[in-house]
Amino acid sequence: MEMKMHHVGIVVEDIDRAKEMYEKLFGFEMAGRYFVSEFNADCAFIPVGNTYLELVEPSADDGLKKFLKEHGSGTLHHICYIVDDIEEAWKVFQEKGVRSVTGDPQYTCTFEKAMFFHPKDTGNTLIELVTRATCPLPTD
Repeated sequence: MEMKMHHVGIVVEDIDRAKEMYEKLFGFEMAGRYFVSEFNADCAFIPVGNTYLELVEPSADDGLKKFLKEHGSGTLHHICYIVDDIEEAWKVFQEKGVRSVTGDPQYTCTFEKAMFFHPKDTGNTLIELVTRATCPLPTD
């Protein structure tokens, strides 16, 4: 099973303000912006080398908004890896004792399927696993 890093997710209070900072400070340009209803978040993908920064602004009072309130804007939220076959990858990870916090892989507007692993099973880092991205990996 080949895995590549797709993005690093950063939770932000104001996606426009955060995007502007990355544009002005580093010269980065946004590749796409989406409202992901499955996770109640506005998301902007900014290519950096061969991966992305994903700016994530919560739109509901749920776990993501709670994370923002507890940790503050600009905080690392998750690391995302892309695979060709998410169902097969999920079976492999389940055999290793990894649990999902979002259930089985599910469709989103940014990926054919996505899921998050429980951070207690992944070294206290929230890991997202996805397949078939709307924003394909950039090349250097």
